This record gives sequence, structure tokens and C-alpha cells, in this order.
Amino acid sequence: MAIFEALGEKRARAVTLGGIARLLSARGEVDQALKLHQERLAIYEALGDKRSRAVTLGDIARLLSDKGEVDRALKLHQEELAIYEGLGDKRSRAVALGDIARLLSAKGEVDQALKLHQEQLAIYEALGEKRLRAVTLGDIARLLYDKGEVDQALKLHQEQLAIAEALGDLDGVANTLWSIAQIELHEQHFQQAFERLADSYAIILKLGRLDGICYVGLDFGRLLWAAGRREEGLAVLERSRDGFAKLGRSENTRYVQSIINEIQSK
Repeated sequence: MAIFEALGEKRARAVTLGGIARLLSARGEVDQALKLHQERLAIYEALGDKRSRAVTLGDIARLLSDKGEVDRALKLHQEELAIYEGLGDKRSRAVALGDIARLLSAKGEVDQALKLHQEQLAIYEALGEKRLRAVTLGDIARLLYDKGEVDQALKLHQEQLAIAEALGDLDGVANTLWSIAQIELHEQHFQQAFERLADSYAIILKLGRLDGICYVGLDFGRLLWAAGRREEGLAVLERSRDGFAKLGRSENTRYVQSIINEIQSK
């Protein structure tokens, strides 16, 4: 009995460590979150808990990706994927495929990333996973846009948006509006982009999403400035800069500060 109690205490500790690590990550304390996830990983390895180990590998990999350590993150996601394949867990396998595809895309391996996302999409369709299907449509749309297939990319984003709206998924709506706005910015459809960014940013502020405040805010702040709304633009950009700093993304922080400096010098 004492052995089972000890095992239960270790598992409970690992679960608690994971919860704390995710809270720290959401607050931008990435290095501390990584430290707790590593401790959690060691517990699951000692317990021989393959599924929980795979989940933890994914959590660590996503944080490493956020820090720009793409190759290390890719290695961990591939290890995670192998575990899910061994367990026959289709849904978790699809999630891992998406994570790997996004990292491959970041490395410029677009065709391979598309292949994995298509495989991921087929799994979600078979499982009836509407929200995750919508997310995957967005991933595919972004890759298609990178390949110059603008109309097809917008079509998939509109399908993605319709699903998010039907599900009441505010986070999904905000992210999709931002994705569409980025295409419209590149295609120089500035008024349409401005409207979508304004709607996206309002939702993100309501949700308190730090990553969205950073990235959407960067686009929205610059567009506010270009529209002659200098002080509003500066406020949004300063919030973006501070968010990047909190997430430990020094390069992004410096970039946003350079834009602020440029605006303030004029």
C-alpha cells in the first residue's frame, strides 16, 4: 500500500508541476516554466507513464519553439509523435503532426509541412473535431499563401472563420481575423485589414492573450500610426513591446522598440 501511495504522490506532484508551469508560461515566465516541465518529465519517466511523458515532451517543445530553438523542439515533437503512434492515439498524433508541420514550415520546408497538415486534417475530419479542423485549415491557408495561392488561402481562412464563429470560439475568431488581415496587408487592401485587425485586437484584449497582444498589436499599432492616429498607435505598440519582453523574446522587443523610436522621432 505504501508503494502505491508513494506512486500516487509522485503523479500528483507531476500534475501540479504541469499546472504551475502552464500558468508561468502564460505570464511569460518561460524559463521557469521549462524548469518545472523538466522536473515533471523526470517523474513520468520514472513512473513509466508513456502518455503523460509524451504530453510533457510536447509542452517542453512548444516552449522551446517560442524561444526560437526550433531544432530542439522538432526533435522532442518527433519523439512525442512516436509515442502516440505506439499507443494508437489518433487525436494526439494529429496534434503532434501539426506541431511538427509548423516547425518544418519555420525551417522553410513548406511542401513537407503541407503534407503533414493534410494528414492532420484528415484525422480531425474523421474524428469530427470541428475546432481543431478549423485550426488546421488556417495552417494550410498560411502555407498556401506563402506559395502564392492567394485565393485558395483566403477561401480556407473564411471557412476557418465560419467554424470558429459557429462554435463561439473567440480565440479562434481573433486569430483567423488576424491571419486574413495579414494577407490583406500584403495585398495592400489596407481598409479591410484595418477593420479586421481592430476586431481581432478587441477580442484579444478581452481574452487577455499576451501572445495576441504582442503580434496582433504590432500590426494594428503600425496601421493606426499610418492612419494618422499616432498616440493610439504608440500605446498599442508599447503594449506589444512590453509583452514581447515579458515572453523573453528580446529580438521582437528590440524590433518593436525601433518602430516606436521611429514614430517618436517624427
